[in-house]
Amino acid sequence: MDNETLKNYLETNSQVVTIFMTKATDFLNRQNMERLPARRFNDAEINRKAEKMLASVIDNIREKIAPHTRDQTTAAWEAFLTENDVLDELELSMSELTFEQED
Repeated sequence: MDNETLKNYLETNSQVVTIFMTKATDFLNRQNMERLPARRFNDAEINRKAEKMLASVIDNIREKIAPHTRDQTTAAWEAFLTENDVLDELELSMSELTFEQED
C-alpha cells in the first residue's frame, strides 16, 4: 500500500488524520503567533506545513506496518489493520500526541 492509499484509508476508516491535522494546525498557529506580525504565515502556508507533517507521519506508519504484511495489496493491508486493531491504537496515539516548542 502506498502512502496516498494509506492516508485515504485512514481518513475513511478512522479519525487518525483528523486528530493529527487538528493538533498540528493548532501547534503551527500557536508557533506562528510568536512570529513578528510581518513575518507570520497565512492559513494556506500553515495548511501546507501541517500536510507535510502528516505526510511524514503516514510514511512512518507505512514503514512500521510494511514488514508485517506478506502481501503488499490493499486487501492484505486492510486485513492486517483490522485483525490487529491498528486503527484504534493509532487513534489513541494521536489523541495522546503533543507538540513541543523548539527553543
